[in-house]
Amino acid sequence: MKKLLTLALLLAAGQSAAHDRTNVHLGCDVGSDWSVAPYRSAYLFTRGEGSARTEVGLGGGRLFVDGKEVTLADADRTRIAGIEAELHALEPELRQVGREAVDIAFTALVEVARGLSSTPDRTIADLQQGRVRALADIDRQPMGVFNGDAIEGIVEPIIERFVPDIVGGAVSSALKAAFSGDEKRDAFQARMDRMEKELDTRVDARAKALEPLAQQMCRRLERMDALDDALGARLPNGDALQLLRVDPNPHRH
Repeated sequence: MKKLLTLALLLAAGQSAAHDRTNVHLGCDVGSDWSVAPYRSAYLFTRGEGSARTEVGLGGGRLFVDGKEVTLADADRTRIAGIEAELHALEPELRQVGREAVDIAFTALVEVARGLSSTPDRTIADLQQGRVRALADIDRQPMGVFNGDAIEGIVEPIIERFVPDIVGGAVSSALKAAFSGDEKRDAFQARMDRMEKELDTRVDARAKALEPLAQQMCRRLERMDALDDALGARLPNGDALQLLRVDPNPHRH
């Protein structure tokens, strides 16, 4: 039962629990100090708060820092245009992956709630409504998935709302089984094991189906990272833009 709950919580936290048990690897780790959002036909990267806030805009092969256009060498203009092109192609891919990740998380939670919640019908109905809202958030702001805390911002309220009921139901069921003799205790454990196996199978299959798209996105992000690293343009303080960092081999460590 503990492993089953852990699986659901890992998924709800936006992590792939299947990753640790199968050969499904998403291929790269992406980090960024910036948040990014489309702005008309351009992209706006932001970081910091208040007087420390910095804005970097990319649009039409042009670079803007805090609203002022930066004069670019021809090579940098080509690099900026290349980053823009990759971002345009990345948007629908992020939407697809974001929707699937949210859907997998809710599928896990619904299955666990079905077997463990003290009020399964109500919890599942609430989860379905939460799923609709989360998917709408992804559709409205697909680039938000690129931001490090975006998924957490979507799923944390879900965890806070639903997990206590699921865990409470699980504890109640376990206690009843524990004090009902060996036969009922064994039957309860068998039910938990069966639920875990079925959920593993479903999640692993969906995660593996995402692997080709995830690998494609990794290659795209690596190209963006290379273009970003090659930029000669600098922020006013002399720092490199460093819009993102990509580790193409996250599993080597």
